[in-house]
Parts: sequence; C-alpha cells; structure tokens
Amino acid sequence: MPTDTMNPATAVTYGPFIQAAEAQYSSNPSVVNPATITNMPAGYTLVRTIQMTDFLGPEQSRVFYGYVAVGGDPRTAVVALRGTESTMEWWDDFHWDLVPFTQVPDGGKVAEGFYDVYKSIGTMAPGQEATSAPGAAAAEVAQAATSGLAAGLDPASLPLVVTGHSLGGALATLLVTDLNATTALKPQAWTFASPKVGDATFAARYGGLSTVSWRIYNQVDVVPRFPVDVSDSYQPVTTGYAINSLGKAKWSLSCAHSLNTYMHVLSPATVPLDQACS
Repeated sequence: MPTDTMNPATAVTYGPFIQAAEAQYSSNPSVVNPATITNMPAGYTLVRTIQMTDFLGPEQSRVFYGYVAVGGDPRTAVVALRGTESTMEWWDDFHWDLVPFTQVPDGGKVAEGFYDVYKSIGTMAPGQEATSAPGAAAAEVAQAATSGLAAGLDPASLPLVVTGHSLGGALATLLVTDLNATTALKPQAWTFASPKVGDATFAARYGGLSTVSWRIYNQVDVVPRFPVDVSDSYQPVTTGYAINSLGKAKWSLSCAHSLNTYMHVLSPATVPLDQACS
C-alpha cells in the first residue's frame, strides 16, 4: 500500500462531506432519499444517495447513510458515509462475531454487524420516489461515481475518495477493499475514528491494496479500540495516523469521538472546536 506522507490539511477537506451526511440524517431521519444535501462542500454535484438497512432495534428499515458527489479540480468523486447518531452504548449492541468477507478473494473475516449493514448498500437518484434495494455494493457505488464521466474516459483515471466517521469509517474500509478488488477504480480511503473491522487476514488483504489510505484515530477515543476480544482476533488495518485531543478539547466519550474534535486537532487554525467540547 502506498505510504505517502499524511497531510492533515488534505484530511480536513474530507470532514465536511461527512458532516453534511451526518447533518442530513440527524435533521430528518425519516428522509431516506433527499433531493439535496444541505452544506455539502461547494463545487460538488450530488449524483447519488446511499441507503443501507439498520439491523439494530426492533425494526429493520432502509435509512440514509451517505452520498456520492462529483466535482472539484481535478474532478473527483467523493463517497461520504456518516457515523452513528445514537449514544456510545450503541456499540455494545453490535454483532461482533467474525464472518467471511466473501466479496473479496482471500478477504478474511470481518465483524458480522458491519458486514450485515455493508451488504445492504443501495443507491438512488437524489429525490427519487422509490426505495432502493440492496445490491452489489462495489458495483452500485462504482456506477454512481463514474456516471458523469465523458465517453471513452477510463474509470480507473477518475480520482475517487471514500471517507467516513465511526461506523462510516468501518463501512468505508469494507467498500474500499471491495472496490479495489472487484472494479477498475482505485479509491483513496480517509477514515476518522473507525473501529477495527476484521481479522489479521482481512487487515493483510487491505494492506496489500494499491491505494492511498489513512485511518485517523484519536488516542483517547475508545471506538477505534473496538472490538476487544480475549483472543485478539480483531486487528486494525494499516496506515494508522494517531492524534491526541488531550489538552486540546474537553475529555468525554462524545468529545473524544466527535468528528469536529478530530478535525480541530488536525487543523486548529482552520477548524474551530465546538463550544460543547472547549
């Protein structure tokens, strides 16, 4: 895997894409397929929305998880996946059994909870009056990311970034692995506060990808340490980049895990800290 120097200024440019996805969901969770994404970074066009099925709680329903946008200079496709909006105890209810990641040859095993959500990915045209159905996740996202390419342009030449926070970081890690193994696309991965996703075989498979990847984690955030098992089966993927918010933000579970805290520590001069964590 390429090991270019991690650039915090680049990392924080992807945070607003995730924040827009999180704000979209938190403002109206019942809207599965919004026609627009408020506060999406300027210069980007929304091309698809992303739905998945939540497998926690008494109901299993399709919910908004993120979007695909294209824009910028050079022209880039960005896949942004939100984190969980519920309390930290949400993680205690997740399914941590290891299951095969069958989308990828020699993909090892990953957390059953992440895998169940991941394999439910579907995409829709923004504002479409319908319900997306689960499909092949990599194929769904690849088609969305390349839908605006000029005729004859090689999809592999399109810069593609997959970014996510918390649960979205884990799902982004699965998606990048899948896209690299099964499509012509070679996406970059920029994740914040991602938990560990799978076993040593999965981590090694991920480490062998020919892509830029940065797993940014706060040393005082508990989520990147999850899951913890007595046999130490779960292993973090490579190219981790550690930050530490102690002395820079108030310590609490939520502040240590907040995407805003991550962005502030990475770039204090450009990203103000939320008042609740100052």
